[in-house]
Amino acid sequence: MKVVFDMDGTLFAGDSQLLFARRVLRRHPWRLLLMLPFIPALIAWGLRLISTELLKRVFLCYAWGLRREELERYGEAFAREELLPALYPELRRRWEAHLSAGDEVILCSASPEWWTRPLGEALGASLVIATPVRFAATGKLPLLPVIPPPGNNRKEAKVQRLATAGVTRAQVGYTDSAADLPMMSLCERVVLVNPSVKLTRLLPDAEVIRTRK
Repeated sequence: MKVVFDMDGTLFAGDSQLLFARRVLRRHPWRLLLMLPFIPALIAWGLRLISTELLKRVFLCYAWGLRREELERYGEAFAREELLPALYPELRRRWEAHLSAGDEVILCSASPEWWTRPLGEALGASLVIATPVRFAATGKLPLLPVIPPPGNNRKEAKVQRLATAGVTRAQVGYTDSAADLPMMSLCERVVLVNPSVKLTRLLPDAEVIRTRK
């Protein structure tokens, strides 16, 4: 049986991208200056002048010039020290129950690979799919890093990357977000985590988990 989990908001509360950026900025405070273009970009995104993918690329400017191995090292420590302890107990029990049943558990997230992959590996995921970010030939992150096709790993891009990995159907899917409706369409059964009223109306037959906050 194949089981697909979203990550941010599903396995734990909050946005891991903001938490990871905070971790990097605490170690390199001067990198806050690299975040200045994000403010006008956020305004432009709010006005629907730029895409969510471009907004993410601008946000990632805080990591400009860091080497791949350095970001991966930060990501591994972040997953171990901050994300694993933050997992919702009920979702961790569900995850472990699927593993015990012999299910193929897949983690599919819009967050970058640097910490999504080590988290998935620590949890014993069969497959981890995240947003890839292209590094320069020097091994360093460019100022405005490129996200290769099919782009930011959300909405239909998740479906495309899952299909590329050979996953076109799943028995169970877990999410907290309407952005995952395309991915949930692949699933026979859907489990919503702390969903909004709108999302529960869109998926009235889904199981709902309300975690303690």
